[in-house]
Amino acid sequence: MNEEIKLHIKKLQRRAALSLIAILLTIISIGFGILFLFIPSFVAIIFFVITTGCIVYLIHSSRTAKNEAKENIYKPVVFNGDKNLTFGKIVSIFENLTSEENQLSASENVRFFRLKKIFKLRTVIYRTDSFNKKDFDNAKDRINKKANKELKISQWVNRMEAGNMMRFNIICTDVLNDALYQFLSQNANRNLTRVEGIINIAVVGNQIMIPPLYNECDLAEISRYKGVIKFINQVLLNNN
Repeated sequence: MNEEIKLHIKKLQRRAALSLIAILLTIISIGFGILFLFIPSFVAIIFFVITTGCIVYLIHSSRTAKNEAKENIYKPVVFNGDKNLTFGKIVSIFENLTSEENQLSASENVRFFRLKKIFKLRTVIYRTDSFNKKDFDNAKDRINKKANKELKISQWVNRMEAGNMMRFNIICTDVLNDALYQFLSQNANRNLTRVEGIINIAVVGNQIMIPPLYNECDLAEISRYKGVIKFINQVLLNNN
């Protein structure tokens, strides 16, 4: 992980932690403040001041995050490998991480893998000469439906288990066209908030790209994003 993305993630973590503390203090202060309203005491005033301060901070933090999103042009985060990563190489890496009963193919260009590595993962690897969002979605939906049926994957999981579950959609192509660039420039936040997190990953030559993470994030989303980066460094780039 380069220094720029490290500092960015640390800033997101700091903001998320302070916001969480402010929310908890607000809830506690309101509760005790109401209690002490019925007792002649300056304690109620103290809790009122704490609540006001926390609310002011939360509003300021939210505005700051939104302003940053408006002022900055966020681009895909890029990791550079020493050699080119082909569709076949990526498939080979995942084949070595899984057993045959956790692998499926829908065509020579679409593969599915289920494994446990950092996350409890279900991964679609998709090869294309020129990325098209509609074609990608159709291929992804077909292989996921096939996997659900043939591997008997339940759609119901408890929230504790879901917190460690991720879906990786890996797109392998030789050219980063405009459609793929725009697709990878979307904030990763939206998909990481899902019960089962999703991240889209593109492999183009020796580069691995993921969407940026910005705006207001909670600690769980940031943790998932860090886990994705860890997987890229430890598994994809380390096998390159």
